[in-house]
Amino acid sequence: MKLRFAMLAPLSLFCIAMLHSAWGQTPATPTAPTAPATPTAPTASTTPATPTAPVQAGVVKRVVGSVTVLRAGIAQPALPGFAVQVGDTLRTGPDSAAGITLADDTLLTAGPDSELVISDFSFDPITQEGNLLVSLWRGSLGAVTGLIGKKAPEKVRVQTRTVVLGVRGTEFIVDAGQAAR
Repeated sequence: MKLRFAMLAPLSLFCIAMLHSAWGQTPATPTAPTAPATPTAPTASTTPATPTAPVQAGVVKRVVGSVTVLRAGIAQPALPGFAVQVGDTLRTGPDSAAGITLADDTLLTAGPDSELVISDFSFDPITQEGNLLVSLWRGSLGAVTGLIGKKAPEKVRVQTRTVVLGVRGTEFIVDAGQAAR
């Protein structure tokens, strides 16, 4: 239940904001009925833009040492309970590590001097289908796959500077070295 609420919360807030803005408008004055307009295909100028809510991939569970999350160009300290979103870059300092639990129960552990990005993540808790791509640019990553990896291991991938790894097991470690991205 907690997962379902977490996934619905951004959508609910968006709906509440939309309702609130509609309630604040002055009602239009009634006019005489007119003939129905002929339907037209939507164009770029008539189609409303729908904002996309960031996808929450998981939660930081454990932090040792100096760990930051870079989101939209802003560095924030990663503390236990911090929500990790698709596109976030997690950086660990020397003698530091971070543990993340994703929504499908995948466990990721970034070792010292690591930089990783949750490049792609989607998960449907009802069908247990999804997709995971983690980009490890430097350092090390330990992983225990969750429901996505158990149901469709080919949907779990780890990318480094030189290779994209397809996962065919439940536990693995990747060392990308310490070169800068």
